[in-house]
Amino acid sequence: MRLYLASDVLGDFSQELIKLVGDNRKTLFITNARDYKTPEARLESVGGDIKSFTEAGLDVTELDLKSYFNKPDKLRDYVQTFNPGLVFCAGGNLFLLSTALKKSGMDDIIREGLASDRFVYGGYSAGSMSASKDLTNYNDSYGTNKVDRYAEAMGTYGEVCTDGLGIIDEYVCPHADRDKFANSCTKAIKILTERSLTPIALSDPEVYVVNGIAKQTYK
Repeated sequence: MRLYLASDVLGDFSQELIKLVGDNRKTLFITNARDYKTPEARLESVGGDIKSFTEAGLDVTELDLKSYFNKPDKLRDYVQTFNPGLVFCAGGNLFLLSTALKKSGMDDIIREGLASDRFVYGGYSAGSMSASKDLTNYNDSYGTNKVDRYAEAMGTYGEVCTDGLGIIDEYVCPHADRDKFANSCTKAIKILTERSLTPIALSDPEVYVVNGIAKQTYK
């Protein structure tokens, strides 16, 4: 299993991602965590991310999972034909992302692809947080406007899934160096630890990398 989990886009270690991906740099970029934005704001934010990917040497195609809600077989065929070397989830609303992954069947595709080492999974902020199992731990303990984010997802999709991908036992706590999130990150670390869970605090330049059994935080 190969994972690249960041706090802000690619962090400061995109060269590690390129090494992890290898020759197949075709990237599916899942942006549904941004579905709460207006079309104009969404386009602008996604465009900035894609520029960062392209500059790092990745060949990026945006994947909007809404087109595949309740069509998991169609999505599976698309991903198999596309043959990505990297599947990457953007930051934004964690519950929008988890719900989109579930409603489209992309959650199963990611888990199966990682189990057979067909591609790397990457994400930043919400994309990294979604790698954990029970996202209610974040709802209880992490982030600014956590209740509003849940309601935001409910208002957008009419339902909310709080199941993460469950591909790591740890819980990434992003933006540890941002004033806006510093208190929430500290609170999350405390609560997650009290629950006998393992938090991983990441500042925006830092990334958490898994390559087989090797795990490393790059600072």
